Amino acid sequence: MTEIGQLFDLTGKTAVVTGASAGIGTRLARTLVLAGARVAAVARRRTELDEAAASTGRVLSISADLVERDQVLAAANTALEAFDGRVDILVNNAGYIAAGVKAEDESYEDVRRTLAINLEAPIVLAQTFFPGMRAAGNGSIINVGSVVASVGIGRFPQAVYAATKGGLEALTREWAAQWSRYGIRINSLVPGFIETEITAPVIHVPKVQDWILRNTLLPRHGQPNDFDGALLLLASDAGRYITGQRVVVDGGWTAH
Repeated sequence: MTEIGQLFDLTGKTAVVTGASAGIGTRLARTLVLAGARVAAVARRRTELDEAAASTGRVLSISADLVERDQVLAAANTALEAFDGRVDILVNNAGYIAAGVKAEDESYEDVRRTLAINLEAPIVLAQTFFPGMRAAGNGSIINVGSVVASVGIGRFPQAVYAATKGGLEALTREWAAQWSRYGIRINSLVPGFIETEITAPVIHVPKVQDWILRNTLLPRHGQPNDFDGALLLLASDAGRYITGQRVVVDGGWTAH
């Protein structure tokens, strides 16, 4: 392996990826596996999770509803047991959105679920894995954010989702301020409009697609594999001097 290749090599590392049963999460887990890491994939839907894990290879499937704190803790402990007590890389990717619901109409149930999955679960997981990372003197926490954390998009109502993603980015900075001294790096990986099985029905509506592409400097929809490089940068020694940052993968949408 070349010196440059070694920078991105994750052989011997362990990782947990949440929301790994579909879309971006499945790709993130696969990329880490291809780089040599042992990966635990966490998601609620057992059938889809097992299928994604089978297609990815060398992945431990952990089914958990991240709304429930006891299930979040159980998932974390399962990963720790499988990985000899230490997780090197945590990717907080799981997210929930009450799609298309106006701010004044979001129900308590939707608000509670959005807060639990998007904000509370990442906190529980990070706190659980922190002692092992601190003891090892290194680790990487990658919080998957969203462009709506910094840009209001009224045509796609998502008020509480945007608030949680903004909160997650604030956690990125604060965790970095507190934990980087222990060798733990914390960064946000921020997607723009990415084409997945979940988003495709929306972003391919002609008026929506036209609006997105007109405002994207690289005029195409993002694909899950567009995150490969940024993910490996943040997860590996290649990014060893990067912490507290927001890495945006949106084709230039927020720069427009």
